[in-house]
Amino acid sequence: MKKRFFYILGFYLILTAIFTFPLVFKLKSYILGTYTSDEPFGWLSYFWWLKYAFQNHLPYTKYSVIAAPFGIDISSYIIYPFWNAFTKWLSVFVGYILSYNIQILFSFALSGVTMFYLAFAVTKDKISSLFSGVIYAFCPYHFARAWQHLSLAQIQWMPLYLLSLVKLKERPGYKNMFLSIGAIFLLASSELHYFYFAYIATGLFLVIYFIFCKKKSGDYLPFLKKTLVVIAAGIIFVIPAVANTVLKKAFLQKESIRPSAWSVVRPFDDLFAQSARPLSYFLPSTAHPVFGRFTESFIGTSIYGESLTEHTLYLGWIPLILAFVAFISWKRRKKLRVTSYELRVTDKEPFYIGFFAFLAIAAWLFSQPPWWEIGSIKIYMPSFFVYRLLPMFRASCRFGILVMLAIAVLSAFGLKFILEKFSDRRIRAIVICTFFSLLLFEFWNYPPLKVINVGRFPQVYYWLKEHPGYIIIAEYPLDAGSPNELYKFYQTLHEKKIINGSTPYSYANKVAKKIIKLSSQNTAGILKRIGVKYALVHREGYLETDLIEDREELDKIPKNKGLKFIRSFPAQECPDEGIMCVQKSGPIDVYEVRGEK
Repeated sequence: MKKRFFYILGFYLILTAIFTFPLVFKLKSYILGTYTSDEPFGWLSYFWWLKYAFQNHLPYTKYSVIAAPFGIDISSYIIYPFWNAFTKWLSVFVGYILSYNIQILFSFALSGVTMFYLAFAVTKDKISSLFSGVIYAFCPYHFARAWQHLSLAQIQWMPLYLLSLVKLKERPGYKNMFLSIGAIFLLASSELHYFYFAYIATGLFLVIYFIFCKKKSGDYLPFLKKTLVVIAAGIIFVIPAVANTVLKKAFLQKESIRPSAWSVVRPFDDLFAQSARPLSYFLPSTAHPVFGRFTESFIGTSIYGESLTEHTLYLGWIPLILAFVAFISWKRRKKLRVTSYELRVTDKEPFYIGFFAFLAIAAWLFSQPPWWEIGSIKIYMPSFFVYRLLPMFRASCRFGILVMLAIAVLSAFGLKFILEKFSDRRIRAIVICTFFSLLLFEFWNYPPLKVINVGRFPQVYYWLKEHPGYIIIAEYPLDAGSPNELYKFYQTLHEKKIINGSTPYSYANKVAKKIIKLSSQNTAGILKRIGVKYALVHREGYLETDLIEDREELDKIPKNKGLKFIRSFPAQECPDEGIMCVQKSGPIDVYEVRGEK
């Protein structure tokens, strides 16, 4: 059993290394990413801060090196205490970049492993279960998240939780109950969306269980009681995650005065913008080297969606065909089944095919907009009602990973049924290789390579690092609207306090809004009073907006008598062809802040 686990883990680790090439060779200087979002830099800077705070005996909940000199109290943003502690110690021992990469890469390998065991538990077929693991672990949804959202990339615990439900159903003992409790704990400790999805899946599982399993009422009790214990345990686990964040903000914040990115009560309109569209599940990822350009032509349309990340829900035609084969075979076998109690108990395939087909349809419906409009008729979808109860969940299209999970299991059944038709080993091998090859091609995502070199920085930050002592710097254009994660990431090298990174509605952000224009004499005075030594001006940041007022502002900055020009650092390019990097930048000017003159 242990030997098989390591073989399976090794198989998925090899695939992970291939799909994320060349990351495995540069784990301390590369990360996965596409530059469609700067969120990975926010994660990296936070990991660095956890280590920096530990080494300098600072409270990590007081993020004192950003939004200087005020800092930011992040205690209410720490939703996952267990994950936070794990990340802290991992970053301390292996460094912040490797800590990030370990969590990303193992999300792929472990997703494959947990899906394998779930599929094997219901199909009893190793090859089909390996195939199912590849579908789930390397689906486009997972890559879209891994390139941007670390927490949403942690999809590996959902199959483990459903596996525990399967085991608990088969043998409702304490061992399997504790397995379920452990799985729900991991979900509660990594991503609230998936914790929420697990409860939806549990409810659907119980519905199918009562429909299919024709037992005496007393026979339901062991499984039902232990499932209720698991549900109660999950609620207890999630209390620390929401007590100081979700519940507090839900009562104190008002939708009308908070931007959606910072509010627990998300705007209702977001449910339309971030819900699945008719083609979201059926068009290849835009990252596909062959078909990606075709899909790009649909971005922003009502039939695909507007977000490269949220609407990357492609299920794959090979998995869909195999799932259809499983469903048709189930219908045929259902007709052949006898109605005896004995066969209903021993023939488990119909139950699991029925459940995962039901799960796929239900999750697809949950991923839809609040309503469908057909002429003058409005058909309300589950997201409309869920929002009334849980207004913090706005991106219903994220149910797509639950659809993918169900399709992956059904595909395992479909491949198993197809392979059962061939007794010749060579033919079976050809069929297996064909399906694996077609699947890998469907989910392929390079070239271009989806990695970012974060090991080299623009030269100005090496210059800053050489300045000893207490220094506060200001990066312009100022990120007063929302934090510039790249500014925070540069801090991991120079380790100086920055006024950047303030969060909306904080005191630091109110000050930031008063000093947006660096050309103003008043701005220079305020910067001096709060201790800023240097102001770094990213010329490209002013020129790339194409706004006349930004270009005029850039021209006015050198005329501010409260600033002294120190030097200009030239534009830099990436050292490796075909690989994105943080070193690439336009010209950066450095001014010493002298105050009002």
